Amino acid sequence: MRTNEQLRGLAGKEFTRRDMLRGVFHLIGASLFATSSEALGQRRSNPKRRKASRKKPARRKSRARKTSKIAGPIPGEALYRDVIAYYNLGEHRTATEGDLRTSDWIASQLRAAGLKTTFQPFTLPQFFPRECSLTLSSRKLRGFPLWPVRSTGATRIEAPIAELRPNSGTGSLTGRIALVRFPFDARATVHSRSGHAEVIARTAAAGALAVVAVTEGPTGEIIALNSRADGEPYPLPIMLVAGRDEPALVEAAATGSRVSFSLDGRNEAAATAKNVVGRLDRGKELIVVSTPQSGWFRCAGERGPGIALFLGLARWARRRRSPTSFLFVSTSGHEFGGLGMQSFQRDIAPPPERVICWLHLGAGISTWMWEQSTTGMRKLRQVDSNRFLMCTTDLVPLLTDTFSALPGLTPVTGRAVGEFEIMLRRGYRVFGIASAHAFHHTPADSPETTSPELLEPVATALARTLERIESKDATRG
Repeated sequence: MRTNEQLRGLAGKEFTRRDMLRGVFHLIGASLFATSSEALGQRRSNPKRRKASRKKPARRKSRARKTSKIAGPIPGEALYRDVIAYYNLGEHRTATEGDLRTSDWIASQLRAAGLKTTFQPFTLPQFFPRECSLTLSSRKLRGFPLWPVRSTGATRIEAPIAELRPNSGTGSLTGRIALVRFPFDARATVHSRSGHAEVIARTAAAGALAVVAVTEGPTGEIIALNSRADGEPYPLPIMLVAGRDEPALVEAAATGSRVSFSLDGRNEAAATAKNVVGRLDRGKELIVVSTPQSGWFRCAGERGPGIALFLGLARWARRRRSPTSFLFVSTSGHEFGGLGMQSFQRDIAPPPERVICWLHLGAGISTWMWEQSTTGMRKLRQVDSNRFLMCTTDLVPLLTDTFSALPGLTPVTGRAVGEFEIMLRRGYRVFGIASAHAFHHTPADSPETTSPELLEPVATALARTLERIESKDATRG
């Protein structure tokens, strides 16, 4: 088990083979070596069998063929390698170098699989942080901006910190930096009913110079919040800080301690990001597969499974002899209301009547369940079953059958999150998976939040579902 500090440490470096073996060897090793270990044990326990096996290599081949039939159509180890490759590309915020590298990498993987690929560029206003920190005496706390960002510029704000109270009136925080709390919400987004706007408005009315917002949550980490991309920045600089830092901040506020607040960076009015589109042009009927590629940090458990399943299904579709055409699209701009998907829908997406089904691979599809312990978050030996399977009504019987063995993936209708809502609103026949796992939107979201054994069953269920849809067998359970 890793402590929270160790998980956070992974965010600043590549996830190497040594890390992979240290953290999940028992998961991968069981899958890679179970058959060979069993055979070796049998040979050691029975010398005659060992001798006979040397004389009959054909029997070993037969066993290998039998084992390969048990495995799913998309191996979990291959999927997990893609999660790690995605993570190692760096932070995935829209239009950053890491995001652009991600687009190039996804396109290269699709091309290697035999798909025709293109990019769809789009622009958005974006803030590129240089410094976001809060200093209490000699202790420096890490912060993260709330978008749309109002920066301090290069000049730090030096002022006492004080808590925003329920009865704080106009001018009560004049000349101070306000300490507020953003209650935990698994969606981790600013929206019309989330309450963030009201807290910010009260703080601005109280005359604060800036806001330090504790993001409450089970892991004690900074939780970044999705927001809108357009519109004016907030009326004052707002810095998100980790829940684990709340006690020190409350103590500083109680004594009126002075703190140093810095939120500096570069604004770009029209930063460029790019969606990736891959095509398998075959027959008239078309299946679309989509996934978001961008996120606040490295997003191994949030975005990684969707990216890996997306690439795995592209390779699977290319290998198959099928008359069905496929369109694969990975979209940037997820953190800002799905800007990339909106751009794709506006300019490229085929009309609903052209698509026999749309599969959307959302957040946290295959991640471990975690619980708080005395040393940090402890991984449980079970999948996070808070995920849910969204679909249009006609797909319920099929999905009930193909996902019956997977916890949390009972099909639901009338519920939509993220980009899935866009497809549903436009009238596509669509299904998708989404969740908010324990480290959703945090810097500690590393490859240890998922594993080959969690990824492969979902890949198998997705492939079987698409096969049934192709064969027009989507209405029977």
